[in-house]
Amino acid sequence: MSDLVVCPTCESNQVVEFGHNQPMLIDDITLTREKEDEVLTDLFGSDNRDRQCLVCGNKWNAEEQTLRQQEDQNQLDALTFGDRKEKFYADYESGQIDHAKQSVPVEAFGVYKRKGLKSAYRFLKLLDLKVDRFKKRTTLAVIGVALVLLLVLVYVFM
Repeated sequence: MSDLVVCPTCESNQVVEFGHNQPMLIDDITLTREKEDEVLTDLFGSDNRDRQCLVCGNKWNAEEQTLRQQEDQNQLDALTFGDRKEKFYADYESGQIDHAKQSVPVEAFGVYKRKGLKSAYRFLKLLDLKVDRFKKRTTLAVIGVALVLLLVLVYVFM
């Protein structure tokens, strides 16, 4: 069992790993050059082992899982702050906590690390509220200034 590997389904750390090759007997220690290369590649090469969770029975391939996670991360990195925030909201509100953890916007990552996912969600919602208020006040201020300038121009040219 491995303490470093976690099941992607149930997040249990009771996972067994197994390779595609059968274990070698001590008598078979004299290897051909090709077999030596194969053994070394298996030992030090990519993490292409199959894994199985002992709790839920889920089976997966480590290398395929890593490639999938990298692709998901690349897609998230390509999103703008607004898009990533909306994805985070959708994931969090639908109960997909694992997806929400992966899509926490950089601006809320510190809050997430210190206080948790719920606090990051609240922080972003509060930020949205403050930005909306600022936009409304700014719009009203600009309209007020434009109206005063219009009145001044009308008074000057009369």
